[in-house]
Amino acid sequence: MSRKDPTHPGETIRLICIEGCGLTIAEAAAHMRVHERELAEICHARAPITAEMAVRIEMAFGGAARIWLALQTNYDLAQARTRARDLDLPIGRIPEPTLSPPPPTRSDDRLAS
Repeated sequence: MSRKDPTHPGETIRLICIEGCGLTIAEAAAHMRVHERELAEICHARAPITAEMAVRIEMAFGGAARIWLALQTNYDLAQARTRARDLDLPIGRIPEPTLSPPPPTRSDDRLAS
């Protein structure tokens, strides 16, 4: 089964919340008391949902703000993993250094005698 990258949550807001209620982005923005451009940028996947916007979406359309933020985080993480594939980094964790005992100090020499 292939795994598909998540959809930007702004597309969900546009399709289900805004268009599903028969609104335009301008009308939804006015209702939410945000700039139309700010909401349009989110709805067209050009800007992320911030905590402030998640609360406004929750108040206007429902769905817990934490869920909107989780959807945004999942989308961001998928995008970061896609970009990371192009970095050509070695796979695996950086090995932890082997610690050797510190060299003896003068006080250690006096204690040994």
